[in-house]
Amino acid sequence: MNHNLPEERLARLLDFMGKVTASATHEIKNELAVINEQSRLLQEMLAMAENGREPDPARLGQLIGRVVVRVGQADQAVRRLNAFAHGADLDRGQTDAAHSLQKIMGLFQRPADMKGISLELAAEQGPALQVRPILWEQLVWACLEKTAERAASGSKLRVGMSKREGGLRVEFCLEPPAPVEAPPPESLCLPEVQVRAEGDGLLVLTTPLA
Repeated sequence: MNHNLPEERLARLLDFMGKVTASATHEIKNELAVINEQSRLLQEMLAMAENGREPDPARLGQLIGRVVVRVGQADQAVRRLNAFAHGADLDRGQTDAAHSLQKIMGLFQRPADMKGISLELAAEQGPALQVRPILWEQLVWACLEKTAERAASGSKLRVGMSKREGGLRVEFCLEPPAPVEAPPPESLCLPEVQVRAEGDGLLVLTTPLA
């Protein structure tokens, strides 16, 4: 497949990379802010101990536990961003579809949380696609954005994947259903991939397997 991008699609790709990076770094910043807050509380408890007031062991344990949890969450956010960055490696021309779906849905969690919707992935395994990961992931992100655009708070966005005669089919299903529109073809980085709406609350992305 030819991956020489025209200027408009290159601009869309850069916009996508900017959105993902901004979302991931906001998530990391939020975790660091909570870690900082809990650390200040720990410092206050230590200062009280220096003045002869014995700290509450249960309270101390709670604060330390919260810091540990937030460090773990920040670490996961960094790992997701790092994995995403490697998808732009020009030497790679093959995409693990299931892995890419998991990665992008993890990165889309913050936008989903802001909309008040939950994400569900019903695909653990998938074929290898002969495309550069970041180009296919841009399509997945665009479909997630367009599906979530009309979602009411409390909705669920479920993503499933299956092999069909026409290629790999990825379904973005909104529950409860709401009218959705496919992203315009000129906004997608792989013109050979089709994205279409199939009734209320359902976008379908079809990628050739050869």
